[in-house]
Amino acid sequence: MKRPPLIILLFSFILCCGRDPGVVRRIVTDGVETVLNGIDPYVLKGEPGVLRLEKEFSIDTEDEGRLKTGLTDIETFDIDSAGNIYLIQWNTKTDYIHKFDKNGNWLKSFCRQGQGPGEIESGGTIMISASGEVIAKDPSQAKLLVYNQDGRFLRETRLPRILGIDHLFEDGSHLISWQDDSDDLKDYVNYVAVCDSEFEKIQELGTYQFPNAEMAEKLLVGQGAFIFGASKDSIFVGKSAWGYEIRVFGLNGKLLRKIRKEYRPVPIDEEFRKAFLARIPDSSPWKKKYRFADDWPPFRFLFADDEGRLYVMTRERGPNFGEFMYDIFSAEGVFIGRTSLGNSDPSYPKNAMASHGRMYSLNEKENGYKELVVYRMTWEDKR
Repeated sequence: MKRPPLIILLFSFILCCGRDPGVVRRIVTDGVETVLNGIDPYVLKGEPGVLRLEKEFSIDTEDEGRLKTGLTDIETFDIDSAGNIYLIQWNTKTDYIHKFDKNGNWLKSFCRQGQGPGEIESGGTIMISASGEVIAKDPSQAKLLVYNQDGRFLRETRLPRILGIDHLFEDGSHLISWQDDSDDLKDYVNYVAVCDSEFEKIQELGTYQFPNAEMAEKLLVGQGAFIFGASKDSIFVGKSAWGYEIRVFGLNGKLLRKIRKEYRPVPIDEEFRKAFLARIPDSSPWKKKYRFADDWPPFRFLFADDEGRLYVMTRERGPNFGEFMYDIFSAEGVFIGRTSLGNSDPSYPKNAMASHGRMYSLNEKENGYKELVVYRMTWEDKR
């Protein structure tokens, strides 16, 4: 019997060694480390990879008791250091911001509609600063409104332009985003950057270009994804043009690491295509422009927890209605586990976060009502 060539034996040996679940592959290019993750999570000594989520309570806009407070919708949310929960809704005849304690009990509401001091025209984003101040932003206005935790208006901060404020860091710097969308542009461009407390010294971290629907001959659904978020000391940016790659930056904008992962593409199914086109009136000139990519981009959304773990929302469906699977990476960028959450629409500025041993997930229920679900997080070693 003829023996296989030596090169085949060596190649087979390398493949077998590469399957070791405890060996993480890394390469360094121009001084930047790239962590190479496979399809399956790694099993690392001293790094638990199984996340258990136990539901504690939810703030449900369908609940009659919640409706009596004036809360009818949830756009996004944030948590202060004591675990108090701040929710903001969009269009309302009552207050935009609602405060709940750490057990989900309603405490108060504030921030009314208007153009006067402490008022905004439409709800948008809400953030809690490192000093505990409550910051609200109308997405159509170039200003921030600042309140104390009792809802007393403190001041207004003008912005140099309409910006998305995506994270506030303890050193006073900001993660920001904006869009160039003049009517005469053939393509729009989204930007993400880090800047100082005066919104100057901007360091761009990534851009995403997409066609102006009015001028484009074709519009490709599912073509790309552009996601970003931050931990207390790092910024994460993902662009599907890079593949499944998340770039990690320091607060000074310096590239620190790249996280790559193999993944199984999820096709854009016929059911989605039909439902998408059914929402567009036949009279719309855009309807004939739409085309569909074969597969979805690898990710939709990301966030980090207090310990620097990164959670990346994929296109893979979870076990229950509205759920999608998240890939979990260690603070060093190693793929260590997976979990599922019910937050199916990442169009909200912040629809999930993990803080002080709790997971918060903003979900849209099957009947269309929104709820913020709060879980207790428990980590276990893999067996």
